[in-house]
Amino acid sequence: MKCDIIIPVWNQLEYTKASLASLFKHTRLHFRLIIVDNASGPQTAEYLDSVKENHSEQVVLIRNTENLGFVKATNQGLRESSAPYLCLLNNDTEVTEGWLSEMLKVAEAREDIGIVNANSNTLGCKPKRGQTPESLAQELKTYTGKYSELAWATGFCMLIKRKVIQEVGLFDEIYGMGNFEDADFSKRAQQLGYFSVCAKASYVYHRERRSFIKHERFNQNFRRNRQIFFAKWGKMQRILYVLSKDNSTDTEKINAESLKLARQGHIVWILLKEQNKQKIKQHSNIYIYNLPKQFFGLISFWRILKRKKKFDKIYVDDQNYGKRLNSFKSLHKAEVIYEQ
Repeated sequence: MKCDIIIPVWNQLEYTKASLASLFKHTRLHFRLIIVDNASGPQTAEYLDSVKENHSEQVVLIRNTENLGFVKATNQGLRESSAPYLCLLNNDTEVTEGWLSEMLKVAEAREDIGIVNANSNTLGCKPKRGQTPESLAQELKTYTGKYSELAWATGFCMLIKRKVIQEVGLFDEIYGMGNFEDADFSKRAQQLGYFSVCAKASYVYHRERRSFIKHERFNQNFRRNRQIFFAKWGKMQRILYVLSKDNSTDTEKINAESLKLARQGHIVWILLKEQNKQKIKQHSNIYIYNLPKQFFGLISFWRILKRKKKFDKIYVDDQNYGKRLNSFKSLHKAEVIYEQ
């Protein structure tokens, strides 16, 4: 058995049925399914019993007498697992054809890839109006074997190598009902040299937060967990590079700086002139925009000033541009840093 799939369940019968139906339909690799029932109601419990009965050799059903929270339920599944790969899957997801095979292909591409997310609407890859997830998944097949680096993985569909679990340990149960436990685990893995990536050709549709939104304390728990995460790893910053000169900024330096910041969890924007041929390394937290050369100053200024979520730091390569930007600091609020 190459992979154990772990699904914590707390009610949401309709979504759970759809999720498991897609799983059995679209997963070609032999797998073991570990379901952790977090004290669901009678209808969901009865359905899970039927799944266990119909797939008795393939399904392990763990039943809790009370809702222990998403993180503890996940750890229960991890303790039960024994395969070389473990895949955490939410019960409000629907997988598409070849999803797991593609994730495994990416995971095996490099030793230091420790955690793999499927591509998803959760990561910004949304079906077009009228398009089905399966149709979008077929379009993405051209990216087979390709991946993009993530600051951290998201737990809706998270493939983890067994050796990463052995070295990092389980999820930190301080995060209780869930939120930020996946990011925390990814950061701990990163400290040991393991990267988190997105498998571009594997697609899993996610009905985001359906497992949580009915929980009355969701917002309170989210704020609590965010505070715990930031206290441990530092608060995320929004950082902008404005490269107004034509290819004059040292590309290697910008690449190193922006990639380091992105890997730390900060979000980096880079504004370039259209003719600027600098190649910036790709990362999920790095956004690159090519602006018209003729109106670069005006457009870049407008983008900075109109943002609702303000930048924390703005790096500029032109001293005069930086001085002008500083004169509007009361509007954009950012620290302006001149880098020659």
